[in-house]
Amino acid sequence: MATIAEALSIAADHHQAGRLAEADALYRRILEADPENAPALHLLGVLAAQCNAFEAAAELIGQAIRWDAGVADYHRHFAMALDRLGRTEEAAQSYAAAADLAPGHADTLFNLGVLLDRLGRRDGAADAYGRALTASPRHAQAAVNRGMALRALGRVEEAVDSFALAGRIDPGFGVAWYQQSLALAALGRTADSAAALRLAVLADPFLTGAHVNLGNHAQAAGDGGAAVRHYRHALRLDPGQTGAWRGLAQQLFSQGDRSGAAYAFAEAIRLGGGEPLLWDGLGICRLASGDGPGAIRAFQAWAIAEPANGEAQFALSVAAKRSDPVIAERACIRTTRLAAMDYRPWVNLALLRLALGRPGDALAPLRMVAALRPELFEPWFNLGLCLRATERAVEGVAAYRRALILQPDDAGASFNRTFDLQELGRIEAATAGHRHTLVLDPAHLDSLTNLAILMRVLARHGEMAAGHRRALSLEPDSVAAHRSLLSSILYDPGWTEDRRQAERRRFEARHARPLYALAKPLANDPDPERRLRVGYVSADLREHPVARNLEPILANHDHNRFEITAYAGVDRLDSMGERLQARTDRWRPTNGLSDAEVADLIRADGIDVLVSVAGGFDANRPLVAAYRPAPVQLSLYDGASSGLTAMDAILTDRVMTPRNGAERFTERPIRLPTLFAYSPIADAPDPSPLPMLTRGAVTFGSFNNPAKQSDTVLALWARVLKAVPGSRLVLKYKNLYAAPALTERVRDILTSEGVDPARLLTPAAVQDRQHHLALYNGVDIALDPFPFCGATTSFEALWMGVPVMTLPGENMMSRWSASLLSAIGLTELIARSPDDVVGIAAALAAEPARLSALRAGLRGRMAAASFMDGRVKARQIERIYRALWRRWCTTGTATRR
Repeated sequence: MATIAEALSIAADHHQAGRLAEADALYRRILEADPENAPALHLLGVLAAQCNAFEAAAELIGQAIRWDAGVADYHRHFAMALDRLGRTEEAAQSYAAAADLAPGHADTLFNLGVLLDRLGRRDGAADAYGRALTASPRHAQAAVNRGMALRALGRVEEAVDSFALAGRIDPGFGVAWYQQSLALAALGRTADSAAALRLAVLADPFLTGAHVNLGNHAQAAGDGGAAVRHYRHALRLDPGQTGAWRGLAQQLFSQGDRSGAAYAFAEAIRLGGGEPLLWDGLGICRLASGDGPGAIRAFQAWAIAEPANGEAQFALSVAAKRSDPVIAERACIRTTRLAAMDYRPWVNLALLRLALGRPGDALAPLRMVAALRPELFEPWFNLGLCLRATERAVEGVAAYRRALILQPDDAGASFNRTFDLQELGRIEAATAGHRHTLVLDPAHLDSLTNLAILMRVLARHGEMAAGHRRALSLEPDSVAAHRSLLSSILYDPGWTEDRRQAERRRFEARHARPLYALAKPLANDPDPERRLRVGYVSADLREHPVARNLEPILANHDHNRFEITAYAGVDRLDSMGERLQARTDRWRPTNGLSDAEVADLIRADGIDVLVSVAGGFDANRPLVAAYRPAPVQLSLYDGASSGLTAMDAILTDRVMTPRNGAERFTERPIRLPTLFAYSPIADAPDPSPLPMLTRGAVTFGSFNNPAKQSDTVLALWARVLKAVPGSRLVLKYKNLYAAPALTERVRDILTSEGVDPARLLTPAAVQDRQHHLALYNGVDIALDPFPFCGATTSFEALWMGVPVMTLPGENMMSRWSASLLSAIGLTELIARSPDDVVGIAAALAAEPARLSALRAGLRGRMAAASFMDGRVKARQIERIYRALWRRWCTTGTATRR
């Protein structure tokens, strides 16, 4: 029978040979015979650990230690079992005991260091690794681990030396060089760090982190190609390497590869790298590549991750400003709250509100920008734009003045300030301002054009025409400059009708004819009796004389037979615009659209009859018709022919356009009984008694645009004053007569004609219409200019009981007043010659009783006139629309010319 010692030896042989079951049985039989046998307890515990029964292993080896605490292996194996059970503190204590018993056992010391490291006891860990190195000087891993512990302790220089030792022990140990590179980087030794990284990947090409850091070094050194190669190599080794995706994204972004960078940023984020830098980069890349919604989502994620980060909100506002202005504005507001003293979000908020057509709301943020950064030019400039848009031109002039102090040579600010001065009627200042702008920029088209318009106001027609010609010589393709010339020549009595029409045909040849070929096929159903779609194109659908003439028609259209669409070129709806919108079936804003886009919109809406309203004036769009978006196209309330063969007809009346007259048209003139439609002026004051009865002498007046008052007109009016002793002349138009140059011109002409200039009165301007109309209570007889006579002005004078004397010429624009007077039976006020004007004026002035009776009855005559019946006018115009449409359905053309 074997002894216990022999049995233990046999069991150990089974154990070493892997016959674990036999070894287990024999160990247990030994312990049955000798329960306190420490070697058997230890070896059975080791066997249990090999079978992952760590609880049993710890129990058995612990018993062995209780019976014999002086064996180092017992403590070491006990530590291993405890470590696997997560009892790290006890395991460290056991390794320490083993090390005390076997101070030269390197693995025990190494493992002790590992556990102390894990427990955060870096000093003890570094000491244990050092003792392991003393016990085994070629223990490279101990040197690496010691270096890591030292670096964690802030003893970086010592760490570098420890990593170097590991590299010397094993030059192929890539981790040693990699860890040394990190320590060197912490010391700021960038070149040495990069050298260590190169040794690391040379030793271990599969060391992912080293390739990432080499990419970072290459990126910092400006070697983008090397950086990309290292990042891509790292990702081939480990596609889940977040740092590599991050570095690659940043490098591709810097190289302008927005698409590649966006993908890399997205991968870095997907893998758990949700830091703000990544969301920011992803958002920027998506925005640059045109993916607005994707950019918004990225910046929103950043803003959610860091709700107090003003930069995140700022980036979100920038990304969303085009596609989602609601999100953009909210982000702007949040940014201003988070960074109230940062001027940039205030700028964005202002520009966003400007882009949304809310200039009034943009004022407050712009004022904040100006307060935070008064030295910046842009906020003052944009403030001027907003103030103009909100009709606060006086403040706008001051804002532009501040802008020009900061940038005296800025032609844009100089022009805008000057334009505001022009709108305020400050003619001399505006004239000087335009001349200054042209010094800064001799080719400034808008200044050239507006200076010509000022010359028109001053009736300096030669300078007016020269200015327009100069603008067109600089930009022959400028539609705006050419349209301004066409408008201006209506005021110049020196132009014949043939010459005016020739200029309009030049306009067609230059600007319209190239567009005729772009007309697309029409798909309108040629049913002559169906409900017609009528479209009105106008920039005057607001508080404007043209709108007042259009409203009675829109208010009385038969919507069962006509569907009405307005193509409105207005920035914002005022009360008039709201009324007009309510009169239509569809309201299409057109600001911001090109003529071609407006034409496409009209064609898409299936418009059958397109009406260009006052196309020759203001910001209207006559060239929309050149694209032929509708089968029937006609002109309404224009001052003359459009000059476009694409326009089928022009509406006029029998007085304005007599048959066989001298005026030339490319359209077919269609004559109504009267052209204009009017509504009663509800808030007009009652006409006063005849002023001359109180004053004792006649007061003549004209509230027309001074541009209509040529030297010839003023000379004739001087003759009227001479023919009526004691009479006076009142001139008013907005506040233009506050300009000394304008008033002095009139006085000089009166003086040259032998009239005391003191007989000229130029009352201060009043802004609201009611007070403007009340000024007629001081006028006995209204004088009408020529060849561009009054229209709205004549109507207002007649409504206030003031008879209007007119001298019609050969064209529509000179015969508007004659049309009104004919309709109310006052043809005796229509002169046939300048001498006739003087004679009629003198005769009227000599008959106060007749004048009084005329004054008292004029409003009644006006109210009973056919042009005051919107229902009748709408039916007349609808019959014309239907007739032209029927002709198109039958022949393919709207008119016979």
